[in-house]
Parts: sequence; C-alpha cells; structure tokens
Amino acid sequence: MTEATARRDNPDRAFLHDLLSTQARDVPLDMNPVLVSLGATLLVGSGEALSIRFTAPEYSVQGNGVVSGGTLASMLDLAMALALLAQLPPGRTCATISLTVNMIEPGYVGDFVADARVKRLGGRVSFVEADLHDATGTRRVATATAPFAVFDVRA
Repeated sequence: MTEATARRDNPDRAFLHDLLSTQARDVPLDMNPVLVSLGATLLVGSGEALSIRFTAPEYSVQGNGVVSGGTLASMLDLAMALALLAQLPPGRTCATISLTVNMIEPGYVGDFVADARVKRLGGRVSFVEADLHDATGTRRVATATAPFAVFDVRA
C-alpha cells in the first residue's frame, strides 16, 4: 500500500482488516456513535461473512413493547456494510444504495446477532444479505438484502 493510499483509506475498513487478520473475537466496534449506541461487538468474522452482536437500547422500544423496525434495520444495514468493508481493498469504501428489510418476528430489548455475508463483490456495486436473530439464535427476527455502491475514498 502506498502512503497516499494509506492516507485515503477508510479507517473502519482498515480496522476490520486488522481484526480479521488476527481472527479476533468479541471485539467492541466503537468506530462511530451509532455502533456505540447499539453496543456493536464483532463476534467472529472471515473473508466471507461477519457475525455482530447488537444490543437494542430501552429507548428503541415502541409503545407495543417491541424494538422499532428502524433500529432493527440499522443493525442489519451496519452489519452488511461492515461485511462488505471487510472484503474491500485499501482505498475503497461503500455506501448503501437501497435497503430491503423483512420483519419476521417481534424483537425485544436485549441482544441480537446479525450474520452478514457478501453475495456478489463488484467493482461498482456489491450485493449483501443479512439475518438478524435474537441472542439465543433460535428466533430469526428480520432479514435484509442491499446493493452497495463501491467507490474510492475521497482525500
């Protein structure tokens, strides 16, 4: 990697590459305020997929006692973006183009695990999918698919 590329790299991408190269597990992901607010933790990852634990905060609960769909969608979107970033080379980054989320079961305050995987890695557009389970892994709460734009990091 050249010095110019290193200066233009997405720091989240670089951090993920470092974690995955050492097969790190149970690492808090505190790269931005949203990940912190959702208590994101990398459980395990590889070049193909990531598993991330999120914690739905009390303030994300609707009047009916379930976690808002927006909070669950954010968990899925973040997991998919991180899974894609983990596969991109230095100097490249991504952004969600469109997000399709299917809510399957109600989610309650507490922990969730998102399993995200890149289905097609492209030079300009990549396709990613994810499943969100409750902490026990017995209930699939939601699924998502998304195309992501892939582009160079701006200086």
